[in-house]
Amino acid sequence: MRRALFLASVSVLLSACAHAPPGPEAASQRSTLPGVTRTLLETLEADGALAGAYVVDARTGEPLFQHRENVRLLPASTMKVVSTSAALSALGADFRFVTPVSLEGSQVGGLFLGDIVAQASGDPSLGSWRFPETALACDRIAEAFQAHGIHQWRGNVRIAGTDGVDGLMGPGWAWDDAAYAYSAAPTPFVFRENVVDLALARAPGSTCADAPAVQWTPTFATLSAVVRVDVNADRTNLSCMRGSAGVSCTWRSPAGGPCPQAAAVKLAVEAPQDLFAACVDDALARHGVTRLPMSLEAPTPPLPPVPVPLVELTSPPLSELVRATNKESLNLYAERLGMRFARERTGQEGYAALRSALGAELLRRGVPPKDLRPVDGSGLSRYNLATPRGMARVILTSLQEPYGQALVDSLPVLSVDGTLAGRRTTQATAGRIRAKTGTLTGQKCFVGVAERPNDLEHPRVVFALMLGNMDEGTKPNANEAFDLFSTALVELPLR
Repeated sequence: MRRALFLASVSVLLSACAHAPPGPEAASQRSTLPGVTRTLLETLEADGALAGAYVVDARTGEPLFQHRENVRLLPASTMKVVSTSAALSALGADFRFVTPVSLEGSQVGGLFLGDIVAQASGDPSLGSWRFPETALACDRIAEAFQAHGIHQWRGNVRIAGTDGVDGLMGPGWAWDDAAYAYSAAPTPFVFRENVVDLALARAPGSTCADAPAVQWTPTFATLSAVVRVDVNADRTNLSCMRGSAGVSCTWRSPAGGPCPQAAAVKLAVEAPQDLFAACVDDALARHGVTRLPMSLEAPTPPLPPVPVPLVELTSPPLSELVRATNKESLNLYAERLGMRFARERTGQEGYAALRSALGAELLRRGVPPKDLRPVDGSGLSRYNLATPRGMARVILTSLQEPYGQALVDSLPVLSVDGTLAGRRTTQATAGRIRAKTGTLTGQKCFVGVAERPNDLEHPRVVFALMLGNMDEGTKPNANEAFDLFSTALVELPLR
């Protein structure tokens, strides 16, 4: 019944397409994966879109469907498959980032005079709320202070190991995205994913013209923001821009419309080391360690400073970091994992090193530059180019290596989790597609693996569907196109 409804929906959406031949033979072709997909893509192209698709057997690499498989488009966030698979290949699924924290100074009884120094490791999860072991990083430092018998200290929190490393926005990133969490700079030292949360609220009885109350999370965040209200907008939204003095936000509401009472946004911070220092201060205070003013005179004679290891802050295994990266499409994680891969292969970090390392890795897998030109690790860059053939080959070659299952497990599952949670599909297709999605303005990509339980010859396939020049008027839209394509991948015969 569900398959009949699916075929009916294909017929309705593609009824305007004039490319299929008439008669019973045409109906038979439309009941196959090639027939449905080719008609779908030709319909999109007739509406001015660009479309390419490639489907291969997951075991043998045998091509099963091809449509403009060599057309180069923006891969968007499907680039995360490239960077995370490269990191898994070079470091292994069990790799963990380790951020050493030490004391550089002198301890006199319960008084420590000196600095707390964290060595930057590039760990994208340090201080993140996503993992129990990372969310309590500052509390672990405070507990280590207590274990050393320190009740008072005078000094600073410093970060070491960040000199000479490129940590700015990637080439081809949009400047007006810089204020938002999804464009947080992949600095060598990352803390709390380099973001804070801004919440706005209006008191009961307030009008839209009244200034809202501003609340930061975490409460020790020091980012400054200026919020203005616009009561004559055509829609309700909260938008922010980064400036020299911090962040400027505008809270819009339509004239005469309902007045929004609350809004929230995640904002990028430019100095994660300051956020980390504030976090350590807060944790030490909560654990009863008093910070003394810098004007306090040191005891005489002063003791020579001796660096003492305090604690090591360890990330979850790489497999879990990759899973978070791809399930939730985390740009910062993808960039930092890519940079760590570049350092492993070239001894350097930075976007030039990343391009060189990824290019060499792709050639090792038999993916030439004409099929995939990587510029960053997340897909935010508008300079990345990829073909469906190149993207499918990244998945295919990963399946042949020891980390392959970890990569597949990291991909969102259709209608189950990640960026594919809640997607409408048939009961037979739900849970049988694992795919990374990618979205930029006018671009939509899907790369992954499909299980075909009724096909003994090709029970598992790798696919890439890439769409470009899409707009709000394109019919079917990108998500509808993927829904039709994914159902065909699982339920329809290949011939």
